[in-house]
Amino acid sequence: MSIGRARDWTLAVATWLILGGWLGSWSLFAFEVAPTAFQVLHTQGLAGDLVGPVLATLHNYGIFAGLTLAGIATVQRRGWLAIVLPVTLAAFCAYSEYAITPEINEVQPLSFGPELQEQAARRFSELHQRSRTLYGLVGLGVIGLVVVHARPRQPAT
Repeated sequence: MSIGRARDWTLAVATWLILGGWLGSWSLFAFEVAPTAFQVLHTQGLAGDLVGPVLATLHNYGIFAGLTLAGIATVQRRGWLAIVLPVTLAAFCAYSEYAITPEINEVQPLSFGPELQEQAARRFSELHQRSRTLYGLVGLGVIGLVVVHARPRQPAT
């Protein structure tokens, strides 16, 4: 096997491992971990204490995965969509983790329990919905990336 073919094979395997890890972890969290945490732990605070660190790990993986996939797509000359889409998804993950999550953590103690403050609860709800929307968009974007990478590459001319 030539060096070029070995490189192409390695990059293809890395792409599918990264995509599979991203889609699989995102799906497991959305469909099993988060719903189960809120069902079993019965209080918003405890469930949030469990879900928060898991979500942080997923966001950081999304940043890594998006930037790595964009780099691989650049090397492979897969086209603008295979480069721009994962960078955009990485940016969504970064925004959610480093802009939305800190504000959620700030208003959350005032949003639940005996010290409930209505304005804080409303802000928590808005931020939580924004976070969920971004999570859903990233999930859909990763499915889109699977489609982009599943399509046969056009030979360079």
